[in-house]
Amino acid sequence: MERLQRSLELALNQEWPQLDKTQRRLAKLPTTRIQPAIAARPTPWIVATVATDGGECRLSLEPIRVQIVRVADSQGMIYFEDFIPLSLEPAEIFRFFFKADPRLQKFLDWLGVDWDALLPSSDFQRSHLLEMMRELMEWAALMKLASQPPPKLLVRDGLLRSVLLPDTVFQRLRDRFSAFTEKHGHLLVGVAKRSRVINYLSVALGLGESFAGGEPSYLPVPAELEREAAPTQYRWIGSRAMGQLHIARLDRGEAVPLLPVDVAAWQTTRVADTMTFLHESSRASFPMRGYPQALIEAHAHAHLGGLEVEMLEETLLAQLADRHPAVAAQARRLRLLGRELTEELDHEPGSRE
Repeated sequence: MERLQRSLELALNQEWPQLDKTQRRLAKLPTTRIQPAIAARPTPWIVATVATDGGECRLSLEPIRVQIVRVADSQGMIYFEDFIPLSLEPAEIFRFFFKADPRLQKFLDWLGVDWDALLPSSDFQRSHLLEMMRELMEWAALMKLASQPPPKLLVRDGLLRSVLLPDTVFQRLRDRFSAFTEKHGHLLVGVAKRSRVINYLSVALGLGESFAGGEPSYLPVPAELEREAAPTQYRWIGSRAMGQLHIARLDRGEAVPLLPVDVAAWQTTRVADTMTFLHESSRASFPMRGYPQALIEAHAHAHLGGLEVEMLEETLLAQLADRHPAVAAQARRLRLLGRELTEELDHEPGSRE
């Protein structure tokens, strides 16, 4: 313990000046109070898209290696709801989906690329193939909304950036969203629940007066400060981002969390309007105060649970039974045993510990 305490002391000697420097830099940045919407100017249609997969919803599809992805928006429209066979190679998966699905083919036409441009080029991308598929489908749904009038505030679940998509595809995304938003008068924004940058800056913000009083307000984060605060693997400000990061409190109250908000880089003159509309969507939001209600509703529509999960599992078992009754019977027995074991552990005193 003495050795560890000494090691910690030496490490803090190096990191402490950086925290003090960050605090002083943030103190010089002015926050802007978010203005309420004016009754004479109606709030535009606010729509968010969210992608979720069966793994997040406790959907068990064993023994077959398939995964389901659903993409929905806050209005209840479902854009994609597809099973993905995980045993295929990345090239086979992309060819299977992007050549067979007319909606995804239209997305590629908008981008001006062929399906092979989507192939992962690094081990990191290949190891996160399902997440990459989800992200592509979510971008496709958001682009579908961007391609049509009337003017809307388009809200992405997450920041307007990507570590998974190939560079060429991401740059085409940025160009196409810029063109669509300018043509139809949309605003584009990304909102995340958390960010490593916000985590790093939050202590310095708390020590200062930036968000004192708990009023809805926002603070732009300079690119150089974000680059310093971001983890090494995320220091790609510029080519891998299509937005400027802001720290925002979207509702009133000191208990309301600070959120990372990306405003499209080509719409920096509309930041005040964007924050006003996000504030309108976040007032009295439930169950998470200060989080845009449009995103909460999109999450609810994308979520797979309850009866839907049971029906999907039964559909899989029925198709297994058509192919091999013995395999289906064994899968059903294993599933029942697994549920019984889970219930026993949940009721066992101290089992969680």
